[in-house]
Amino acid sequence: MISKYRIMRGLLKRRLVRECVWHVVCFFNRGKVEGYRAGLDISKTSLVSAVDSDTYLGGLKRDGAVLGPSLSDEDVCYLRGFAERVPCFADRNPALGFYLKDLAVVEEKIGKSLLLAQYFNVQDDPVVARLSKDPFMLSLAAAYLGVEPKLMSVNMWWTFPVNASAEDRSKHAHVFHYDLDDIKFVKFFFYLTDVDSESGPHVFVRGSNREVRYKNTFLKSKRFTDEEVIASYGIENVVEVCGKAGSCLIEDTITLHKGVTPLRHPRLLLQFEFSINTYPEVSCTTDPALLRVVV
Repeated sequence: MISKYRIMRGLLKRRLVRECVWHVVCFFNRGKVEGYRAGLDISKTSLVSAVDSDTYLGGLKRDGAVLGPSLSDEDVCYLRGFAERVPCFADRNPALGFYLKDLAVVEEKIGKSLLLAQYFNVQDDPVVARLSKDPFMLSLAAAYLGVEPKLMSVNMWWTFPVNASAEDRSKHAHVFHYDLDDIKFVKFFFYLTDVDSESGPHVFVRGSNREVRYKNTFLKSKRFTDEEVIASYGIENVVEVCGKAGSCLIEDTITLHKGVTPLRHPRLLLQFEFSINTYPEVSCTTDPALLRVVV
């Protein structure tokens, strides 16, 4: 049986269809979302240097992504410690859990250098749960989505400096692609390590949220080479996002984007995704009984 998620991805593949459905949803929610945003106290945000969320809205709509306010040093420090205290999972496999200190051991066990390790159920941590309810993020998400936002997923993962195979780079989104997670959705990415050009920066293509210059199959989203993207959008619109630990990028990842494989330093990233609907396929939760630590 085809899931609701796959049906959504098939029906909403075309931008015109997505826009029409979204405008209908907004029409029936316009009064509710105004009341919802009015009830949020932005002054209680724990993000650093946050201003009125509407300040970021224009850039997000125009470019597909915009730099946002940062996490506090205290929260970054806590989350880095959290990443060392709890197991992460090689290749997003719940059966391949390990603690960060045992990276070399798990690489030997699986017989390859590891590009990516993800954490599961991080939304259960009290600090992460607090951040997921931050009034700044909720206000901006509501303004962008046109509805009261739902928390689709909370994701945290490492990418490591390895000579990754083409298969791993494609599997873990280190080639240009876009996401189709719902009618409309928005993500808040927070670097938890310092990220420079050699540390696996996130890259997005400015304006590709509005101008679709590619074709797709009905259900499967394509991957795109750097050459294809540059030829279609120009190298001046390929934006590499570097920043200190705590830095934030707010993005609708219908925008073409990719992660860059780190060359020298690993990258730790925390992501909150808000949407109109939620789907278990996008959630980064799993039954704790299925999680296995192998080293």
